[in-house]
Amino acid sequence: MPHNPLQSIRRYQSISMFGGGIVVTVLILIACALGMASIVYGYLDGERRNYLAGLVQTLNEIKVSETSFRNGVSNAQLIWRDIDHAPQSIVDTFYDNDQQIAISPYPSVVFGVPGQTADRREVARYLSLSVLLARICAASSINRGYALVGYHYSTRTGVFALVPNARTDDVELLTPDGRARAMDALRVDFEDQPSTAGHGRPHVRWLPPFVDPLSGELRIRLAAQAQIDGEPFAVLVTEYAPDYLLSWLPAHPADGTFFVTTSDNQLVATGPGIAQDDARITRLLRLDASRDLVSTDEPVFRDGHVLFRGKLDNTGWTLAYALSWADVIANVALRAGLLLGASLLTIAIMWALLVRFHHRMLAPVYARSQRVFDSESLCRSVIEMAPIGLGLISRADGHFMLVSPVLAERIAQLGSDYRALSGQIVEQYRTRASSGPLQVDFVLPDAAADAAPLHLEVIACGARYQERDVLIVAVVDVTAKRQLVRQLEEAVRAADSANAAKSSFLAAMSHEIRTPLNVILGNLELLDRHALDLSQRSRVRTLRTAASGLLELVSGILDFSKIEAGAMSVESIEFDVMGVIARELGAFAPVAKAKGLSLFCEIAASRTQRMRGDPTRLAQVFGNLLSNAIKFTAQGHVTARVLVVRGECGAAELAIAVEDTGIGIGGADLHKLFKAFSQVDATITRRYGGTGLGLALCDRLVTAMGGRISVTSAPGAGSCFTVRVPLGIGIEPFGARVARDAGTLLLVAPQAEWRQFALPHLAAWGFDVDVYECPLQIPAARHAHAAGIVLFGDADAWSRDALDRLCGGAPIVLATPDGPLEPVRAGRTIRVSSYALDGLHAALGQTLADMPAPLAGPRDAAARPAAVAGSASLRVLLADDASVNGTILHEQLDVLGCTVRVAELGRTALDLLGADEWDLLLIGTDLPDMKAGVLAQTVRLRHVSCDVAIVTSHLMPDDARGYAAAGVECVLTKPVTLARLRGVLASVAQRSGRHVRGDAMQV
Repeated sequence: MPHNPLQSIRRYQSISMFGGGIVVTVLILIACALGMASIVYGYLDGERRNYLAGLVQTLNEIKVSETSFRNGVSNAQLIWRDIDHAPQSIVDTFYDNDQQIAISPYPSVVFGVPGQTADRREVARYLSLSVLLARICAASSINRGYALVGYHYSTRTGVFALVPNARTDDVELLTPDGRARAMDALRVDFEDQPSTAGHGRPHVRWLPPFVDPLSGELRIRLAAQAQIDGEPFAVLVTEYAPDYLLSWLPAHPADGTFFVTTSDNQLVATGPGIAQDDARITRLLRLDASRDLVSTDEPVFRDGHVLFRGKLDNTGWTLAYALSWADVIANVALRAGLLLGASLLTIAIMWALLVRFHHRMLAPVYARSQRVFDSESLCRSVIEMAPIGLGLISRADGHFMLVSPVLAERIAQLGSDYRALSGQIVEQYRTRASSGPLQVDFVLPDAAADAAPLHLEVIACGARYQERDVLIVAVVDVTAKRQLVRQLEEAVRAADSANAAKSSFLAAMSHEIRTPLNVILGNLELLDRHALDLSQRSRVRTLRTAASGLLELVSGILDFSKIEAGAMSVESIEFDVMGVIARELGAFAPVAKAKGLSLFCEIAASRTQRMRGDPTRLAQVFGNLLSNAIKFTAQGHVTARVLVVRGECGAAELAIAVEDTGIGIGGADLHKLFKAFSQVDATITRRYGGTGLGLALCDRLVTAMGGRISVTSAPGAGSCFTVRVPLGIGIEPFGARVARDAGTLLLVAPQAEWRQFALPHLAAWGFDVDVYECPLQIPAARHAHAAGIVLFGDADAWSRDALDRLCGGAPIVLATPDGPLEPVRAGRTIRVSSYALDGLHAALGQTLADMPAPLAGPRDAAARPAAVAGSASLRVLLADDASVNGTILHEQLDVLGCTVRVAELGRTALDLLGADEWDLLLIGTDLPDMKAGVLAQTVRLRHVSCDVAIVTSHLMPDDARGYAAAGVECVLTKPVTLARLRGVLASVAQRSGRHVRGDAMQV
């Protein structure tokens, strides 16, 4: 940035203010350092006084001990001159007692060393001295307040005495050699000691610590020779514990450590609690306190310690007082910390005030001044560097005062006519001045030949610059953006057109394919009901199978196309989920039987369980899984497991698992299963057929229903596909036995899978169940008293003789995989599907119809059409044209026993509805004069009391919503089989009390 005077002023002011702050900070830190040094010096001076006081105390102890001891020695010398020999009796006792005798009042004991006590006169004289010395020791102990410990021995004969006599039991004193060794160990060398003959004052000597040979304890000794006329006659020794010299310490505690060393740096004594700390003693001895000892006042700094030391008179020892720097720091830390904290706080306050003054007073002034200096430079820099065109236009004369390079390029594209652009901008701004900043688009011709017009987006607002009214202008070239928007709009229109074409194609294909398939399947279904020979019936059923396969393939492709196009609709209605499961199992039971497979089921849910969702899509997914399981299983069985569980989040879920014993799939190939038009390997299509679309469609349908699908498989061991979808409704309790006893049932099932399926449900319905594998196993007594007999499994599982044995007794319920979903009674035998829990429950209700406590419930009544349906047939008005498709619907309704009337026009249908009562209006197609949805809506507006159903070949989400709004109860998609049509009619019959022919369920 260019230099300006304001920066120099700011720099000088900052240097003055902050430089002064730095100088004051340094002075405060120096003062703090001096103060801390003074604190340390004062502390060390106090410790020096403590040391000197300790030195005085130690010297006093030494002086008192020496004085007392010297008096004792002097007394011994005086006594020796005039002492008499001990009485002969004492001497004899001494020798008779193995040269040992105890002396009182102060307890002591005298020993003689055999071989060194031949001079009995000298021994007698020393015994007299020992008695007097014992008395002297007693007096000294009383005067000093503690018992003296020591010994003395004769220099002229082998006699020594221990004071007191506590050590007489030592084994060393029991033998002559031991006594000799003990006396040698106790001797003190006085070779360099001068004679006291001249002045009579005994010389005393402090001896370094030694281990007492008798007690084994470390002791220091005070020793002196007792002389007479310059010749020693005895040596007297007083023993002290090493800490005796520092016995004053407990009463005068110190921060450091007091200790006493010899001239050769051996430890004599130390303070309490340190004697056992070898590491600390080693550190203290490393200080070598006696080295270079000159003054007792000045401290010495050695090895991280502050050392005070001084000589202990004529002992030759040194008293030292050591303080580690850690001790010094710990003791001055509080005062030094307070001083340092106060200094730092002062510095912090000073700098806070300086910074605050700078930020609150100087910085705003500098900032305002800097903005004045920088404003024009900033504006120019922004204008020059901006990626869009920026400029300033004078409102007075309309000329550009500033122009950025980008804006100059844009104006150059317009032929460099600055005035033309600025004039238009100023004019537009004046026109719209009241609405705030101007934002407008200009389309201007490009000066280049054959160039597209320029699209410029201009934003302008008023401002002041150099005391003039100006417009700040931002110009952006949006030509490329406008072209991109046009291209995107064209692409969206093309995509919408393609989607519309695809939807139209799907609708057309659904109609064009499903309508002829509906005719083919309908005619084959009706033809199969006629009297045909075996060859003809085989051909018809082959055609039905092929047509059904074609329908399944076409439906799968169309459904997959719907999903890809986003046109797939998923219903959310409440339905009987157990009925859906039973219908699909019943539909695939003949297919499984044809391959020699058993199709079992396990249902861990109540028969009354409801679900909210799409029954058609659920049935489609379940059917696809069953179809695949049967297709890829050559032998063994297929098991469908249905249960209601709580998911991870606690929501109720329906879980359907289809397990087979087929070829299985390797783990590396599982990821291919749910890819559209993909097989695990190329041989699958050749061996088993198919397009590879079924599982991909299942995956997308389950996802659309808010669920998930998973698979576990192993080659050669089979596969298990599991679907979990939201239940959408509460879970009905299952497994709890009803309070009422419904009687005893005889359950006959040769296969364990059927027994495991039926037994929990029969028990939950209140029956006591006896289980048998064969009718021949039933005892006659049980047969006579049973409420009913339930035969579960394939009808071929029992012989004719076995079934004949059951005649004449309780009613028989024959539950087989190919039985009807609703019970059909023929004499004493009631046939029902082994998969239909509702049908089985209704059949058992019929067996107990004459009992006082029959099975009851609203659903039971609905499941027994013979009991609730009247004799009158349903009246159906068929609104359809005279095409083949309409004829098929007419014939199907006739087969189902309905009274049918056909209306080929919408007006005709409305007239017939108004003239007579009808149970169902079945609209087969859009009529020439009226669409199906319009007809249904008109019927509802006229409040006609009949159900409305529509048959269509293609159902889009919008169509489904429109039919629901028009009041249509049911929408059937082609092809319409007898079974599906009869299901719709059964629902109508239940509400109207009419009858639907039951044998249609067997087709």
